[in-house]
Amino acid sequence: MEDNETKKDAGKSEKDYEERMKILEKRIGELETGGKTSAEGDEPGTEPSVVGDVVSRFIPGLGGIIKTLEKASPEFKQRIAETDSEIKHRIEMGWESKPQVEYGISMRPLGAGVGGPGRKRAAAKPRAITVKMPEKAPIKEPIIDVFEEEDHISVIAELPGVNEKDIEVKLVDDALEISAGDQSKTIKLPATPKSIIERTYKHGVLQLKIEKMS
Repeated sequence: MEDNETKKDAGKSEKDYEERMKILEKRIGELETGGKTSAEGDEPGTEPSVVGDVVSRFIPGLGGIIKTLEKASPEFKQRIAETDSEIKHRIEMGWESKPQVEYGISMRPLGAGVGGPGRKRAAAKPRAITVKMPEKAPIKEPIIDVFEEEDHISVIAELPGVNEKDIEVKLVDDALEISAGDQSKTIKLPATPKSIIERTYKHGVLQLKIEKMS
């Protein structure tokens, strides 16, 4: 007995769905032929909302809520109008397949704002868009070893992953400046330098031979 009632309910639901689909197809057909019949509850002289009409066909009573929200919220009304315009445009251009109307609606009790029932909700202020540029990468100091010989100064600097052409070496008074990419360091030499007489770079290691002032 219970199985028979379940089958009857399923058959009734399927029949209701088919009837609603027929009504929807009829409504679209009216739009395709240019018909403009006013939906129930529409104001005289106004063109009925396609979205509101379709929703009310599937969920009785919800169409009236949509009309109330349209009157209360200009933004909501604008979104409905844009959706209507898109549907009508596709009807005029021709549908590639049967149209499907999908629309998300978020509702809250009218007049129930942040401060409780009866208080007006403050209008949301547009959020400023700020774009933060990444900060400049901090300068790293390479590891440098200095050895003083009898007639010259030997310098060994570790610069892993650096291209040799990006390495800059400069003598400034009694100091040596080495920079490469995001690495830079200035070191004081143990003696007054004259010039760099030898320079090699291999496997991320820079070797310098600096002649000392006599």
